[in-house]
Formats: sequence, structure tokens, C-alpha cells
Amino acid sequence: MAAIATGSSSIRRRWVRRLGIAVLALAVLLAIAVYWFFYDNRLPASGSYPLDIAAIRGAASRLPGEEARTIQVETVSHSLEPRIAMIAGTGWDKIDLVRNSYRLIFPGGSTILIDTGFDAKDAAAGKVDRFDEAAHRRILAALDGATHIVVTHEHLDHIGGLLTSPHLRALLRRTILNPEQFADTHLAWPSGSRAGFRPTAYAALLPIAPGVVLVRAPGHTPGSQMIYVRRADGQEYLFMGDTASSADNVRLQRIRSRLVTDFMGHDDRRAVMLQTMALHRLAAAEPRIALVPGHDAVATDSFVRQGLLSRGFRH
Repeated sequence: MAAIATGSSSIRRRWVRRLGIAVLALAVLLAIAVYWFFYDNRLPASGSYPLDIAAIRGAASRLPGEEARTIQVETVSHSLEPRIAMIAGTGWDKIDLVRNSYRLIFPGGSTILIDTGFDAKDAAAGKVDRFDEAAHRRILAALDGATHIVVTHEHLDHIGGLLTSPHLRALLRRTILNPEQFADTHLAWPSGSRAGFRPTAYAALLPIAPGVVLVRAPGHTPGSQMIYVRRADGQEYLFMGDTASSADNVRLQRIRSRLVTDFMGHDDRRAVMLQTMALHRLAAAEPRIALVPGHDAVATDSFVRQGLLSRGFRH
């Protein structure tokens, strides 16, 4: 009997040891996965993104005329998301992500809209915490009156207001889309709406109005671009879209987590990192340029307080 008891005890010890090893192995694998998905932010040791502010300023002066005097912002939705998802390797507290549309107002009343938000249906699909229907209506009205319409990239929370406008066919005559934005297969264009539209291809920089330049930045999406604006008083802006969703992406040189870039967004992670590094250098060299992130509620409020943006689309 003693031999049987000793044998049973030995078997139990072996199973406990094996279970402990398995639990330890799972814990190690879990730690590796958490690090990989949320903390890894190793920057490239080589390569660069050519963000040449002198060339951009030169392009901004190429078209004659008066530059924009006012830049307005309309916020159509808010979402609370973990900081670490949007800024890799930070904390698990929640940050407020906004979806903004911007309107440049020029002397004489011409306007340019940058990004168009999305409607209530697409906002619900994106599980936003708060949607502002009145802001959406103001964006639609601004679209109807815009001289030009551009988007930083081809995701629904930036281009959706345009796609769901009842006047889409007419609006496209005043819209500038690059080929990658126009060709995105994930977008549900209304039947026949794209007939006759010609996208605008450009290599690096494209001036579209006095003081306004499109800056190619494929990475977050194939059609991603940043938009440089110089106001009539000399104040400069760079609307970064989701090249940098948050101001801290640039300040800390930390892009969105791998969960977001690799599995939810399918970004070119290396390209976005090189762009973020270039933006970080620009911020250090040119601190007066307002670098406007794609979804940062705190940065938006700060720009409004400083008088760099005016809240709401008002005439």
C-alpha cells in the first residue's frame, strides 16, 4: 500500500510540474503577444520620408491669389479608446478620439473642405460613443458650398460625408482625389456616381489653391496625404490625417499599436514610422507650424483656444 501511495504521489508531482510548465509557457506567450500587439515600437534604423518644408512652402506660393483667412473645425463624433491602442507602449487609460472636418475660408467667400466626417449609420457601425447629427448637417451644407473638397485618406470617417451626400455627383466635380483614394475597393460608392470622374495623380506635392499644398504620404493607406495650409497672416498648418492620429504619435515618435496598424488598418508600418520620425524632426525645427492630428480631441481643443481653429462651420 505504501508503494502504491508513493507511486500516486510521484505521478501527482509530475502532473503538477507539467501543469506549472504549461502555465509558465502560456504566460510567456501571452506576454510576448501583449508586447507585440501593444508595446513594440522599434523605429527603422535606415530610410527616410522626404518632408521638405522649404519645397512645400515654395509650392504654396506657386498659385497667385489671397490665402485663407479663417480655418474652421466641425467635430462630428467622439470615441473613448485605450491610449495604448493609438500610441504604442503608453498606458491603458482612455483618450477621446474625434472625427473632424475642416473648412478653409478665403477672401471672396471661396472655401476648401478637408475631410468630411461620416453619417450616423457609419458612425454606429464604427461604435462611436457620441455622434453629433447637427454637426453632420453643417458638414453636408459646407460640402454643397465648397469650392474644392479634399480628404487626407480614403477611410469612411474621413471620406464618408462625401460618399453619402445626396449631391455626390455634383460634388465630385469639385473634389480632388488621388488615384488610390478613388480606387479603394472597400468604399461603397453609389451606383454610377463615379462615371466620368478623373482622379488627380501627383508625385510628391500638389498646390491646389494659394497657400494650400497636398503632400503625398502613403502608409496609413495607399492614398494617404497630408495637407499644408498657410493662412493669410503667415500661420502655417500641416493636417496630418492618420499619418499621426494623435499629437503624441509625433511628440513621442510612437505610432499606433500593431493591433491597429497590422490587423485592423493594414498600414505600411515602416512607412508610417518614417513619416512620424520626419514629423518629429519638423516639430523640433519649426515649432510654430501647427501639426494637426487626425483624431486628437485634446489637440483640437488646444488649437481652438489658441485661435488657430474656429469652432463650428459658421458663415
